[in-house]
Amino acid sequence: MIKEFGISIYLFLFKVLFALFKLFPLKNKTVFLSSFGDNAFFIANELSKSQQHQMIFINQAKCKLDFTTIPTDNKKIYSFETSNILDTFLSIYHLATSKYVFVDNYAGVLSVIKFRHEVKCIQLWHAAGAIKKFGWSDPETSARSERAKLRFQQVYDRFQYIPVGSQQMADIFSESFHVDQSHFIYTGVPQTDFYFDPVAKEQAHARLQNLYPAITGKKVVLYAPTFRKNSLNSMELQLNVEELLERLDEQYVVLIRLHPSVQEVTNFTEHSRVLLVNDYPHLSELLIVSDILITDYSSIPVEFSLLEKKMIFFTYDLEEYGKTQGIWAENSLYFPGPIVKTTSEVIDQILDPSIDYEKIDQFRKHWNTYSTGKSTSQLITVIYDPNDL
Repeated sequence: MIKEFGISIYLFLFKVLFALFKLFPLKNKTVFLSSFGDNAFFIANELSKSQQHQMIFINQAKCKLDFTTIPTDNKKIYSFETSNILDTFLSIYHLATSKYVFVDNYAGVLSVIKFRHEVKCIQLWHAAGAIKKFGWSDPETSARSERAKLRFQQVYDRFQYIPVGSQQMADIFSESFHVDQSHFIYTGVPQTDFYFDPVAKEQAHARLQNLYPAITGKKVVLYAPTFRKNSLNSMELQLNVEELLERLDEQYVVLIRLHPSVQEVTNFTEHSRVLLVNDYPHLSELLIVSDILITDYSSIPVEFSLLEKKMIFFTYDLEEYGKTQGIWAENSLYFPGPIVKTTSEVIDQILDPSIDYEKIDQFRKHWNTYSTGKSTSQLITVIYDPNDL
């Protein structure tokens, strides 16, 4: 109750300020409200070709991307909902006066504001696919208060456009957000364009070898578990790294990448062949240098499938996770690789050279139907008035 009261007070103040700033003229600019920022990074890079169009980056605390590298001087960057009150104040102003607004996650503040009819609000979701459930499909949503449920739907109703890479993802969004098919645009997912750019991939590979020289000439195993609701502040790895090091010889290096929502790992093993890469901002580049992906209920395999490499699904808590978070299905269209429960089984799969390319290809086509290397330009063409660029 206390938490809900605090949220209500904050949203009321936000609503008042937003209404005040709506008295100012609407301007030809784009706001990116980012929790993750990967898709925003690609859209912004393309928009930067037009120096007349201003970009405003409003970053929540867990967004690690450095938008100062976007090649335009016509941009501003703010911290949002942090201790920097002035930045949040200015962020509200820009949200109220921008013609284009992109968000990449659930943003509670949308529940109390109404954009002018000229404004386009786009849900630039942070994942190209979905294994775990969210929104109304999350099994715990039904237990929330009626006020919270109303707020959720008010947020979802603000999404005028939702770009997708597949019909499967459109169907999932439709169920999770309670929106109809008219909201979806089949342009593909901007961040997947990277995997179709050989120059960008080569540069990323060289950049990571320079930053992490231990991976040079090695077989790189990336372990990227998703979050658990009971471990958002800290997470204890269930993968036994000591056992990995004991059974995998010197030719293997292990990278560990936690979900951005998880602040720290409590049992990280310091070792020259085990690297914690949480602070590296571009997950796509980590995937490029990785030979094998170990994950669980993350959407990362949707992107990794574009590289046609081996995936191992370490689902040690499948039954419990299904109850608390929920997964859409347990078949090859969601898990295109071996499903294992123990570290020993993970290692057996790492050492097994076989890869079911047919299963991966089916998975790739299923989720990346419209993500074919031109998603960013296609999305901009659909969303923007040419006169604004």
